[in-house]
Amino acid sequence: MSDWQQWVVIALLLLCLARIGWGIYAFFRRARNKENPCNSCVSGCELKHLLDEKREKCKTEQKGTKKKCCG
Repeated sequence: MSDWQQWVVIALLLLCLARIGWGIYAFFRRARNKENPCNSCVSGCELKHLLDEKREKCKTEQKGTKKKCCG
């Protein structure tokens, strides 16, 4: 492995693996922090769509179920 091209290929592979690992870590970190893990998705994400629908549904339900303290 004294050829410089092999070292360049190994370095590129390690960089690719590090980038993939960072993406997976960031996805689960956002999910654990109760953020939308698909905020950075380029294309339409079904998970993002379902999460947005659920949030809208919860907002409308919360507005209609306000408790009255006197009455």
